[in-house]
Amino acid sequence: MKSSNLSFILSHAGKQKYKMYASVVFSVLTALMNLVPFILIYKILETLLGGGGQTDGVGRLVAWTALAAVLHMIFLLLSLAFSHMAAFSILHEIRVKAMDHMGKLPLGFFRKHSTGHIKKAIDEDVEKLELFIAHQIPDLAEAVVTPLLVIIYLVSLHWPMALFLLIPLIFSFLSQMLMYQGRADMMREYTTLQGKLHSTIVEYIRGIAVFKAFNLTARSFHQYTETTKKYLEFWIKCTYDTMSYYTVGLLLIDSGLIFTIPAGGILFLRGSLSGAAYVMFLLLSSVFLQSFRKLLELGMNLSMLLAGANQIRGILEAEPQRDQQQGALSELSGNVAINNLSFAYENEDVLKQVNLQIPAGSSVALVGPSGSGKTTLGLLLGRFYDAPHGAITIDGIPIDDIPVKTLMDQTAFVFQDVFMLNDTIFNNIRLGMDKTREEVEAAAQKAQIHDFIMSLENGYETVLGEGTGIKLSGGEKQRISIARVFLKDAPLVVLDEITSYSDIDNEARIQQAMQKLLENRTAIIIAHRLYTIKNVDQIVVLDHGRIIEQGTHEVLMAKRKIYHSLWYKGEGGVRSA
Repeated sequence: MKSSNLSFILSHAGKQKYKMYASVVFSVLTALMNLVPFILIYKILETLLGGGGQTDGVGRLVAWTALAAVLHMIFLLLSLAFSHMAAFSILHEIRVKAMDHMGKLPLGFFRKHSTGHIKKAIDEDVEKLELFIAHQIPDLAEAVVTPLLVIIYLVSLHWPMALFLLIPLIFSFLSQMLMYQGRADMMREYTTLQGKLHSTIVEYIRGIAVFKAFNLTARSFHQYTETTKKYLEFWIKCTYDTMSYYTVGLLLIDSGLIFTIPAGGILFLRGSLSGAAYVMFLLLSSVFLQSFRKLLELGMNLSMLLAGANQIRGILEAEPQRDQQQGALSELSGNVAINNLSFAYENEDVLKQVNLQIPAGSSVALVGPSGSGKTTLGLLLGRFYDAPHGAITIDGIPIDDIPVKTLMDQTAFVFQDVFMLNDTIFNNIRLGMDKTREEVEAAAQKAQIHDFIMSLENGYETVLGEGTGIKLSGGEKQRISIARVFLKDAPLVVLDEITSYSDIDNEARIQQAMQKLLENRTAIIIAHRLYTIKNVDQIVVLDHGRIIEQGTHEVLMAKRKIYHSLWYKGEGGVRSA
């Protein structure tokens, strides 16, 4: 049976749960110290109103009242200190676990969940846990204990009078129950809308150059305006649906004196309620009912928090990619065999019964029209996705049986869109690998990027990223990416459209780097510019997910079929369809 979202949150407390327990204990003590002064005031009133002018012990009671007020402050500070230490430690733990877990998920997860939804879960929804753990858990303990202590004390003073306080409470709870009907569906809609809002904001920022080029503002971005409009309509509907119940509930809770004053006055005049007790009921009736008001507010915040926690849970409980713990190989030679491989994104077939042999140390180019399955085949070789039909083997071993770490250590990728850290060029090339400065510079020289780096004022210590003022061209980014591959020195490499964003000078340098890169490595090259792969060992032509042709450039040109057509459509292979 699936545990509740609240149990899920608390299960990640770990060692921090003891700090949470301490926070709750001090919160209960805070509630107790909050009540003690009222009891002492009652004793003082009894002494003063008892007649006879006796004031013995009043000074001592006043001193105890002051001490209770000081202890209340100390216990409150300790409760908040422990709860905040636990909260930020748990937030750190959950974020680290979530990021680590996402690294183990197949790319299919990120196709189904937008960047905005994931960002909201990791950032905003996790941050809400701080409010819950640091404030609402101790507040909840105090809000439960305070009315319980108050009603016990008031019953001990005069139980019929104490029953009057339950009348507004019962009606307030009935009103709140009506308000919370359908709340779960409302919270799910709220979470969905917030995720869409985050996604559209991210999309707008990413496409800001295009929007500016067409003189479009956020208001003219239809998807953004529609999402914000739906978000506004959602809150207006929520307000109208809950306003009457919420208002009635608050009025009833705030109406304690309306019941206490007349009822207590009648009992006092009849002599069945002492003046000191009457004053205590007037003072504590508001304390008793206001504690329930805090409970109602906590309930509303908790429902929103648990809806957000469900998003975090969706990430942490997503099925990770199956990983073989015991590796059959510590090093791969790169002999690749693809047998009857089929793959689909949701219901869209991308690859259909692909069969291909790639001998170790050879270079194979995948070409074909856009959408023919070239990039997908390259991603499957690195197990970014798992194919449900067919098999890929490396050195005769199914890649599903090779530990992911071993596969990643022995495989290198150069993607069409190069990712750059907001960090130094040195760290961008090293990318977490345990390599020396000399090794990094040697890799950069092989990638034909060393001279460019040294032309920069800070050389390898030049910081890349937003706000640095350093902008690299697409070709320069590609050469840094190629330097990473040289540094990794993997026997199997996949190159995806690495010259697509390059000018003539950068492309020439990339071609020089590629000649060195392909030596003694198994290489799969995905290309649109056919002249860049003219000299590879084997060219494979894909169309609609199937292999249509394969062979060397000369053989395929002689066949005068699809490859021949692509070559001349691209004016000598400069571009293909």
